[in-house]
Amino acid sequence: MAAADSETATSVLPTDRGDDSSTFAQKLSVGHQEIGRIVDEVEQIYESAHSEWLALEPIGSMICHQWYEDEDEFEDAVGGSFSEFMRAMPHVELRKRPDGKEDFKILQPDPDTPPCVMTLRVESTKDLWRVLFKSPNCGLMIKHMEFEIGADSKRVIDTVYNHISHAIWNLSAHVRGGASAMPSEHVARIEETIDQLNALLDVEEPFEVVVNDPTGTSLFKPADGVKIVHLGADVDEDDD
Repeated sequence: MAAADSETATSVLPTDRGDDSSTFAQKLSVGHQEIGRIVDEVEQIYESAHSEWLALEPIGSMICHQWYEDEDEFEDAVGGSFSEFMRAMPHVELRKRPDGKEDFKILQPDPDTPPCVMTLRVESTKDLWRVLFKSPNCGLMIKHMEFEIGADSKRVIDTVYNHISHAIWNLSAHVRGGASAMPSEHVARIEETIDQLNALLDVEEPFEVVVNDPTGTSLFKPADGVKIVHLGADVDEDDD
């Protein structure tokens, strides 16, 4: 089992502009329907271009003017610039050219990647701002609760905060829609689980999030402090 030995989660995250309480990470974490739509559109453009690297600025301009009046409206919607948005995505890599402009590429899943288990110890609310690329076949478990967010049959890119929040919403909707047909003790157990999940968002105590991915393609960003075990690999191979 290996953990990156860079700075802990108390450092400034790549998803945090650090200017005030309305940071990009926090904007991203409150949840916007357009985030998934933007990522889908960018991926379609990238796949159709048949080039490893694409210029970031024209793609960003196209995205901004396709669904928004201007770049200011785009930034208000997602909480930052297109560059900041892309930099927060775990499966996107950016590079700066000599003229100062940026290129990006979409990191493609490696079909030969072995299954892996990733463990994130959440010690402060900053850890909740980490972005998790959760692959279609991947499950996420809150270890001490033995509570699992199952596979979605599609990739989900969101903050750890939102992965938990969505689970709370789904459980609440389940109770609202079917409480009358459920035994009272079953409803009580679900409501207790909802309360426990809500408490996690305040991070009153550290807890562990375990990502079990049979495809090995899920990613955290930033990944510092995340323990990763590639199943079937030597321990030394996991020390990166």
